[in-house]
Amino acid sequence: MSGPAVKSRLASFLGKYKIIIAFFVLALVISLMTPNFLSWRNIINIFRQSSIIGIMAIGSTFVIIGGGFDISVGSLLALSAAMAVGLQSSMHWFFAVIVVLLVGAAFGAANGFLCSKIHIPPIIATLGTMTIIRGIVYMYTGGYPLYVDSEGFAFIGNGYIGPIPFPIILLLILVALGQFILVKTKFGRYSCAIGGNKEAARLSGIKVDFYMTLTFVAGGVMAAMSGVVYASRLLSVTPLAGQGYELDAIASAVIGGTSVSGGEGSVVRTLIGALLLTMITNAFNLIGIDLYVQYVFKGLVILAAVGFDSFYKARG
Repeated sequence: MSGPAVKSRLASFLGKYKIIIAFFVLALVISLMTPNFLSWRNIINIFRQSSIIGIMAIGSTFVIIGGGFDISVGSLLALSAAMAVGLQSSMHWFFAVIVVLLVGAAFGAANGFLCSKIHIPPIIATLGTMTIIRGIVYMYTGGYPLYVDSEGFAFIGNGYIGPIPFPIILLLILVALGQFILVKTKFGRYSCAIGGNKEAARLSGIKVDFYMTLTFVAGGVMAAMSGVVYASRLLSVTPLAGQGYELDAIASAVIGGTSVSGGEGSVVRTLIGALLLTMITNAFNLIGIDLYVQYVFKGLVILAAVGFDSFYKARG
């Protein structure tokens, strides 16, 4: 095999599996620095800490693949968490969760409508809805915390099935479902086509506006589900819940290889991206590095991931 062919295959391999390679290399380095890092208890802790952002990031993956951005999901998490707790005063917690998921879908549909039909740029449209939803959270809670009383509801965030915390099981189920939808269904294929080239997708007969809106609906539903897990995990909700979570969700998707220009991504790799961010924070906490240094390092990781993606596409 000639030199250029080897370089081409190597570049293709690194482009496809860079996040997995980075994950295991970083895990190895951290394990050498902190002996307790690879303990079963710490591994479970990393997965459990990743569950809320990981679930939200599944929805962000669909939105970004479809060519959009949704920065309202952190506020939607707060509203969903508050409603999941508040509605339990008038209905069973299970039905409260169903209502919350429907509310998440409705706000996702509203974002999709604003972007696809009104043609507002996604980041501006969701900036507006982010502010609106946060205001609704304050109105709904009155500015005060809400507390969970139901043991059944608390199981979602704190229960175990065998030795595995239920939030981890829920996360893995949703990742598997999301990956299946992305790879095996018309919705997944059309989302990639729209994100890759919206006009070409329209000319080929795809209902671009409809499927783009569906990506936002998926993002809204996953944000609502993450809000449910958040409330049941912490057993309380404040109006400030979810601030900054949207950035971690987007970062998880991008670090996991989802192209910021749309058309390409993987839910499984998004999970690895979420685990990678949590692993870095976990390692820094074990080592004792200050919080502000963690923010700087996290920003550098995000820039490196986006820069690699942009450079790789420019070279291709």
